[in-house]
Amino acid sequence: MNRPLLRPGSARQPAFPHQVTPAAAPAAMPARRRLFALALLLPVLLATLLLAACGRDRATADATGESAPRRFWQRSAEPVVTPVVDPLERYQVALKADSLAVLESMDRAPRYTLDVTLDVISRTLTGSGEVWVPNNSREPWNQVLFRLYPNLDYYGGDLTVHNVTLDGLPANFTYQDENTSLRILLPRPLLPDDGVTVRLTWKLLWPSWVDASAVYALFGKSQQMTSLPLFYPSLAVFDEGASVGSGRWWTTLGTVRGDAAYNYASLFTVKATLPSEQVPVTSGSLVLTNTVSPTQTQYTWVTGPSREFLLHMSPVFASASEEAYGTRVTSYWLPEDEVGGRAALRYAVASLRAFSDLYGDYPFRDMRVSVAPLGFRGMEYPQAMLLGVDLYNRQRPNLEVLVAHEMAHQWWYQMVHNDPVAAPWLDEAIAEYSVRLYMEELSGADRADLFEYQRWELPNEQLRQRGTDTVVSAPVDSFINGTQYETVVYGKGALFFAALRKELGDSQFRRFLQSYVNSHRWGIVADEDFLAALHIVGKPELVQLYREMVGDRALQVSAVPTGN
Repeated sequence: MNRPLLRPGSARQPAFPHQVTPAAAPAAMPARRRLFALALLLPVLLATLLLAACGRDRATADATGESAPRRFWQRSAEPVVTPVVDPLERYQVALKADSLAVLESMDRAPRYTLDVTLDVISRTLTGSGEVWVPNNSREPWNQVLFRLYPNLDYYGGDLTVHNVTLDGLPANFTYQDENTSLRILLPRPLLPDDGVTVRLTWKLLWPSWVDASAVYALFGKSQQMTSLPLFYPSLAVFDEGASVGSGRWWTTLGTVRGDAAYNYASLFTVKATLPSEQVPVTSGSLVLTNTVSPTQTQYTWVTGPSREFLLHMSPVFASASEEAYGTRVTSYWLPEDEVGGRAALRYAVASLRAFSDLYGDYPFRDMRVSVAPLGFRGMEYPQAMLLGVDLYNRQRPNLEVLVAHEMAHQWWYQMVHNDPVAAPWLDEAIAEYSVRLYMEELSGADRADLFEYQRWELPNEQLRQRGTDTVVSAPVDSFINGTQYETVVYGKGALFFAALRKELGDSQFRRFLQSYVNSHRWGIVADEDFLAALHIVGKPELVQLYREMVGDRALQVSAVPTGN
């Protein structure tokens, strides 16, 4: 478009399209008439040359498909017309047909496109990826932070970032927070409602732990299984402050006692090349499988809204699947634990149905349950749960309880999220109380009453007798040990929900929880948001109950807190 026109008389000037040939020209044309004719024809010549030049530019652009990318710090002088493409269409395959509307609220969600290759011999993952990072806060950002969760001490991994670009241009970055955060400097502030594409390349080494059924290994290899949650740089949460300019990036290190990750609901496309003998257990839904060599297979998964992406695998997994309300539930087990594996499948199907009825539909096509090197404990992930080896044999009487608890986290922590280090009770207490609701549905009130007494009431009474009772709403590291943490956050927290149910009655209690999910689905809540939900009910005694059983931390912030 900016190509200069050739000067008349230039050696490269194209033939004048309307030139009169000498044979047809008058023998003697007066000079004035010749000038008059030239004046008439000159605009035609210029227009022809201009159109030809523009046409060549368009043809070149169409042929190459290339155009100069616009950076988030650049502003176009003129609007650019581009074809309308739905960037969320690719994620529909991860959702049930009647749940596609979920994506309507995800147009401003972070989007990850990851490509990784794993070598299980050297325990190495090589990765590259793009993350579209929107600024959904009220204040401009001068930097963007990514969390490197594998570098946490209790994960034991080593994730090194090699290269970072912002909208295609090289960017400066530094490590901080004991190498668990990556700070990327921006060339100019990223304004609210703007976004930037961050491209990263990295290498990850994962640890190998002892092969013993009692081992608790959230990350790495043990007993022929490899667990790799958060194997990629994960966008940190930006916690807004009370006023513009007081916000901060979440860089908490956490402890092995609680959950480590705090994330935005995001959309993922993940391509992973694995040794062909490995059976992968992941978040999302599988959309493509390719054999890339005699020893390697490449898989591609996409997700709906997800807090993170899990990759867990083993060369010896067996599996079976059943359907629950349009969701395929798949259970994976070690060869010697088929009885436990099939039991886990039954419990997963039953609890998914029960909680869908209680809290609202589970929108995803897939849900996976797998054995993992977690001893007798469990861990929740988007569209997946991992359960310790001992639960499939020596601790099998506890398997059903753990499956139901972890399934409840698909609503409490995955749909409605919270800071797992500062306020773990917000998801753990209701997930724990959900086990009682599940038992009532399947086995009746008598079994549920006995469960409540043995698992919550008795341990809390013992804490009170020892003088070690404390408030429910407290950070993970404020508890003196794991026993106090689990008894108070899980047990006493569940008893708060039992008391809340008694105050409201069954029908209103159920409506309260459904309204709470609907109000905060795919968002992040704090104590103030839960207290605001209690205020909406309009019963002052509920706030007093909250003060007595949960604590008054949120009440000290605001007498009448507001939602997010």
